[in-house]
Amino acid sequence: MKINRINTRRLWYGAAILVLMLGCLTSAIITISTLSSYPSLISAAYKSPLRKVEVPGEVEIDLSRRGAYGVYLEAAHVPIEGPPALDCNLNSKTSGDDIPLVPDYVPTNRYETQDDRVGVLIYSTTVDDPGLYRLSCEYPDGRARSKLMLAIGPNYFFEFLRVAWKLGGSILGGAAVLIGSVVLSFLIALLTFIGTKSQRQVGGELDD
Repeated sequence: MKINRINTRRLWYGAAILVLMLGCLTSAIITISTLSSYPSLISAAYKSPLRKVEVPGEVEIDLSRRGAYGVYLEAAHVPIEGPPALDCNLNSKTSGDDIPLVPDYVPTNRYETQDDRVGVLIYSTTVDDPGLYRLSCEYPDGRARSKLMLAIGPNYFFEFLRVAWKLGGSILGGAAVLIGSVVLSFLIALLTFIGTKSQRQVGGELDD
């Protein structure tokens, strides 16, 4: 009987160690898999090409993905005093609906080109129905002024946050698995210890 109790106790302690090891392994697999997917997720988020339009002017563009877009002011240097006053419109060639362009000047949301030009976000928008769109921009008073270059493409900051949120959720899931395995392993070991101690006390009382 005593040998059976010892074997049972060892099995439970072994189960606690196994749960902990499996939890650590699963958490590591989830974390490594999540981190390794980061480059491909960023690449997919940023792969849409930038289409440029000269102000005043218009361009027909194929917005082939659903999600957040940004309209950038492109120049040789980053604008410091904010973007110029412009009248820009984005409408669907399929439905004719106007897509709101929200003024959203964010100096840190920018990109750089190989010829040392910099694009800075000045408008944000969201496209729910991929397809052909027309982007037109002009000065509010209609007067001819110096030419400006705009570009429309992924909203880089928003896409970065979206990818980070997705990765963060997976990493938190891995952390939850690890914490759960530690707690479960501890409970198994604790209950085994308490059960063993109780059996010893009962055995001692019977011997008396």
